[in-house]
Amino acid sequence: MRGQISAEMVILLVIIIAVVAIVASNLFSGTKTASTAFKNKVESVAGNINSTCFTDVDCGEGSSCVDGKCTS
Repeated sequence: MRGQISAEMVILLVIIIAVVAIVASNLFSGTKTASTAFKNKVESVAGNINSTCFTDVDCGEGSSCVDGKCTS
């Protein structure tokens, strides 16, 4: 009959769905790791930018500019 699906087709479909689920899970975990690494790098760069100076005026009150970094 035309409307019937064989057992082999059902098994193949289940295997394909399982493989897609495994690949998607691995992609999401890789994305989370990359996102965390990117966030840490951005925070590091932002911290360096905030402490970079050219003159004492660039630093807050009570700090001075030494070798391009604000020091207390």
